[in-house]
Amino acid sequence: MIRILGIAGSPVKEGNTEVLLKEALRAVASDPEVETRVLNLSGLDIAGCRHCNGCIKNQSPEKFCSLVDGMEEIYPALLRAEAIILATPVHIGRMSGLMANMIDRMRVFVYGNAHRGGLTDKVGAGLVVGFLRHGGLEMTLSILNNTFALFGMIPVGRGGMVLTSLEGKGKVNKGIRHMALEDGLGVLTAKGAVQRAAELAKIIQAGKKALRDA
Repeated sequence: MIRILGIAGSPVKEGNTEVLLKEALRAVASDPEVETRVLNLSGLDIAGCRHCNGCIKNQSPEKFCSLVDGMEEIYPALLRAEAIILATPVHIGRMSGLMANMIDRMRVFVYGNAHRGGLTDKVGAGLVVGFLRHGGLEMTLSILNNTFALFGMIPVGRGGMVLTSLEGKGKVNKGIRHMALEDGLGVLTAKGAVQRAAELAKIIQAGKKALRDA
């Protein structure tokens, strides 16, 4: 079984980012070998990393971080998944502050004495949602892909980029709440990223099994 964890990094509940993520995950809904789950950062309190190095000194299998907040739900979900989809709105040319806080706190998988390397060989895909074309979508997606690489993960490649205004020109239809779903090409890129993540996760899982059985 391939478990795909999607994390929506927008402060807006049921906004464009969350709706797009759920729509993208539907691309693998019919695959009996894939299980999906969505976590929304909008409903969680996640503080920034204090660089106290508690994870280096005092981490245990049960305690990932010295801070106690919404990350306690996210840490085990990240470990359990074979593929991780990070979906974020573009805020002032970069990912949301919520997503940045979460990623900073994921340093427990780099430096932690109990969970170091915990994300190695997992597949990562980024989905970015922006109001304006050339408003930071490419840069934000590049940062997400670099983040996956820093954790020893396997990025799917380009990922998905979706616009929330008509043609990315800042024009909206006031009768439509979720403009992200009106960007047909963008939605296709998001679905393609999820499908590729599932495919790569299957390849990695099968390869590791073959090595164990050799």
